[in-house]
Amino acid sequence: MRVNHFLGAPRFPHFICYPESFGHYYEDPTHSENRAAGQLASYNWHIVRGGKGYLRVGNETIGLQAGSGFLYGPGVEQTYFADSLDPWDIRWVHFKGQGIGELLQGKGDSEVWTFSWKDAKRLDELWGQLLSCGIPSLEGGEAHVSALLYEMIAELVQHAGDIQGVPAFGRRSKLIQAAEWIREHSSLPLTLEQMADAADYSVSHFSRQFHLLLGRTPIDFLTECRIVHAKILLVSTELSVKAVAEKVGFASSAYFIQRFRKFENMTPEQFRQLRG
Repeated sequence: MRVNHFLGAPRFPHFICYPESFGHYYEDPTHSENRAAGQLASYNWHIVRGGKGYLRVGNETIGLQAGSGFLYGPGVEQTYFADSLDPWDIRWVHFKGQGIGELLQGKGDSEVWTFSWKDAKRLDELWGQLLSCGIPSLEGGEAHVSALLYEMIAELVQHAGDIQGVPAFGRRSKLIQAAEWIREHSSLPLTLEQMADAADYSVSHFSRQFHLLLGRTPIDFLTECRIVHAKILLVSTELSVKAVAEKVGFASSAYFIQRFRKFENMTPEQFRQLRG
């Protein structure tokens, strides 16, 4: 069974991303694609929901099944096909847009990116929404489809992982849980050792992996959580700057002001006057 949707160019040409076509294939053992380098000028993204299929990369054949997927960048050579006995159930989209390479962090640019999307729990729901859109209306439909695709890509980039990194998914979840724990307890005098314990990591490994995943150190993340809480108190209460500093977890008002200025390029009092 093959479901295909093809879209014309959007009226607004500056969407960050926009699908050219998308669809859903299942129970089709004949599904096979073989595209030479440079033949397809758009991104080509598939997720596997069931069954089995294969990619050919050079002399290597990679098997994929439920919970995995692949993405080719524009112009990349493509060879993939369904298993003849247990054909895959796949959802796919071809898309273009401005800034896609940066959003995808270069994934798929030079060779196929294979990934697991088991941690991206919302992804399949978003795919279902895209398929239900069909051909978008000219009155707001194009913006909706573009925004939906953007959310899908963001969900993929944030939560999917390389096929070769499957054992890392549990560790990634631990780090996310640790970050949430830090956010919830940010008003307490947390140490780096306590934050690492929340993820059951050594301090050095926790610091390195946390930075790789969240793009900042655990201490910077803790400070950011405190600053965000402080902003709310500065705007919604009449607490003094010293009281706000104590309430959000800073040891002194002087240090609070120093860190606030670094994050916001203004003092807490200036922020209160600006946003009050």
